[in-house]
Amino acid sequence: MSGFSRDRNIKVPKKTDKKPTSHQSNYLPSRPAEGRAEVPKKSPKPPQSRPRNNKPRAQGNNRRGGNNRNQNNRQRQQKPRRSTPLDDEMWARVIENDAKTNVIVALGESKMMLGRYSSKNSDTAVGERIYVGVDSTKRTAVGDILGMAKMDRLSNGATSDLPLVTQLFIEENQIHFIKSFFNIAGPLSLKQHAFELLPGIGKKKALQMVEIRGSSGFTSIEQLNESCSIDAAELLAKRFVAEIEDKTLQPRLTELLLPVSA
Repeated sequence: MSGFSRDRNIKVPKKTDKKPTSHQSNYLPSRPAEGRAEVPKKSPKPPQSRPRNNKPRAQGNNRRGGNNRNQNNRQRQQKPRRSTPLDDEMWARVIENDAKTNVIVALGESKMMLGRYSSKNSDTAVGERIYVGVDSTKRTAVGDILGMAKMDRLSNGATSDLPLVTQLFIEENQIHFIKSFFNIAGPLSLKQHAFELLPGIGKKKALQMVEIRGSSGFTSIEQLNESCSIDAAELLAKRFVAEIEDKTLQPRLTELLLPVSA
């Protein structure tokens, strides 16, 4: 051969030559596009008819359950009353009887706690001893327990009458307080005597009271007052009122000397 084909050593296949079968391509033409398959549409359901209520409709508020709603609201509003320390009290002394609010403020005898009660009798006097126990049939002066009374919310009259009513309670139970406190009071520490818990009693006065008491002790409040030149019931009442005002005051004679033993 000569010319361009000879220089490049290129073999030009003849038309009769066939490609070997081993070099045949496995390529197949892709399937022609047929478009997106149609999604079957949901046929609308026929509207269902509600079953008829054969019960006759009530007239008035019952037509829409008005009474039932009112009863449910009342049941939600009427919450159970929480228990208070006043539930254990049986007897109390009236501190105030307010005719305008129909509320009685009374001082419990067993714990010296101030409580508020609904009043049944407007003629109940200050200082009167009334029953406040759980037996409602015996409550002639008060009704329900309204809750605890706070010192800073008492009227001026109730604040001034509280020490007097407390002193009256001590004088009526003087035998108990003579035996449980004045005849057995001793040193609280090396520097303080129990008599010094009373307002106005210092170390010198406390030692004098101990010497006068001796081994026989005091027989009554009157004998104690005359021999020691004090008003024992008034001083003890002031201490009780101070403990009512200040719950952190220690030691607490209201817890050590109460309730009054029969």
